[in-house]
Amino acid sequence: MYISGAQGKILVPKYEDGLIILSLSKEDGEEIESVNMDKETTSLLITLLNSGVITAENINKKFKREGVKLQKIQDVGTCFANEGSRISIAILPADEKRTASILVGFHREDKHSSIIVKPKRAAYLGMILTKIIISNIKD
Repeated sequence: MYISGAQGKILVPKYEDGLIILSLSKEDGEEIESVNMDKETTSLLITLLNSGVITAENINKKFKREGVKLQKIQDVGTCFANEGSRISIAILPADEKRTASILVGFHREDKHSSIIVKPKRAAYLGMILTKIIISNIKD
């Protein structure tokens, strides 16, 4: 399973050794960045993704109906993952050329990478992560 985004990048979620791993790669398979999180951090990321999806869809609706434009990037939130890395969620503006999209940013020290996905794909990513967590819950 993977989520494809703009600029030829893909996001691959997987589960290994009790951690959820999000790998950001180019479409040719070359890894750009990888972040691992525990289940609690992943749950927070899912919540931020879902909030971003709802906000982006509302922005798109207002733009289509009323022509209201979002002029700047709107920050949704940040999760702190393992190994000093963090994942941020933001919303990119809607205009005549594109709909509002979700930016998923990977940050580690001075290195920053990101992928841009449409709200529906971000919602799908949230569902994939939820399924990974649920299928690996141990009593």
